[in-house]
Amino acid sequence: MSTGLTRAIAWLYAAALVFLTLGSPRYRFETVLPHNLEHLVAFSISGLLFSIGYRSRPLLAPLAGVGFVAALEVLQIWVAGRHARWIDFAMDALGFCIGVGVDLIVSRVRDQLTAQ
Repeated sequence: MSTGLTRAIAWLYAAALVFLTLGSPRYRFETVLPHNLEHLVAFSISGLLFSIGYRSRPLLAPLAGVGFVAALEVLQIWVAGRHARWIDFAMDALGFCIGVGVDLIVSRVRDQLTAQ
């Protein structure tokens, strides 16, 4: 997949996370996953997409991602029907970093296999 397309998908996914996080709870869909695991998975996907899209800037993705997660949690303070929780921030930030880590590991293994 091209870098430009991956970046576009990452930003669209981030926009969806903003909508689901700050929008009305009635628009949030329910999954069978526990609440914390739901957060972890959702933000892992985001971390993976941004890490793939911005491979040329390996420190940017995790730093910006944790900042993005923090901003979303803080903004929930002023949204009716939403609430900011430390555990949500922790799971979201951890998820984002896991997604980045998965990309880094896969990239290194791929590079080592193609170098042989």
